[in-house]
Amino acid sequence: MLKVILDMQLDVNLPPQLVTDLKAHIFSLMPSWKSSELKNFEYLSGGFSNENYSFCRIADEGSGNFVFRLPKVQQPFIHRGLELQWYKGLPDRVGVKPIVFDVNSGAMITPLLNGQILAEVYFDDFDAQDLLDYVKDLHQRLPNVTREYNMFELAALYGIDSDDSPALESIQMYQTCHNDLNPWNIIVTIDGWRTIDWEFVGLNDPLFDLVALHQGLGLPASELIELSVQLIGHAAPRRLLKVEKTFWYRECAWANFQMRAGNMREEIVAQYNYSRAKLAEF
Repeated sequence: MLKVILDMQLDVNLPPQLVTDLKAHIFSLMPSWKSSELKNFEYLSGGFSNENYSFCRIADEGSGNFVFRLPKVQQPFIHRGLELQWYKGLPDRVGVKPIVFDVNSGAMITPLLNGQILAEVYFDDFDAQDLLDYVKDLHQRLPNVTREYNMFELAALYGIDSDDSPALESIQMYQTCHNDLNPWNIIVTIDGWRTIDWEFVGLNDPLFDLVALHQGLGLPASELIELSVQLIGHAAPRRLLKVEKTFWYRECAWANFQMRAGNMREEIVAQYNYSRAKLAEF
């Protein structure tokens, strides 16, 4: 999601009991690993519904850096079995595949990508053309899926009363999209940009990914018109407006669901208020 005021710093001073618990979780997924091999746990503060920790494994057969994802908040739409199948078919150089994935809990371990989060480096090194080129290339690489990312169905899953919903219009499902392509889910590596966090993958308008990435960086909405033309090959102002409105509604509905579930993190409250303000502009 948008992560309006997210602090991406690492917390290296984890409580000893937490480290012990993390090692136990990891051992349950990788019984061949030894607790003594696992070092340097750091909390990655990017997740809203998942807790993520980086760590190092130092073993006789070699060392490696990894990320352990531990889901904490059960979310609508997410299907762990489908997510696992997606990772199995994920093309090389698009993202990173887990080395182990538990479909019951959603816990997984992946290699740690050596790079920087796009949100932290975009304004120093990149521009809107880079965003456009990446979205184009990403959509060309993604395998086909059958699941639709349908906002009307999602509204029901999020428990949003229809009377409280803006007048959304149906979006034609065009192709496979990430559907949470914010700049915290893109890692800039020496081999190119890699996309992580594929829990919401499904059929959607490709403009949705462009809007999510562009607006996640807080860039001027006026740029989206020309970028959308370059992405889909023709001018479609009504279609773009429909997608923008749907995107901000998703941001608002997701934050609303989290808050009603008791997840009152400052960033989520900020996202709710900000997205409501954006919706009021339409």
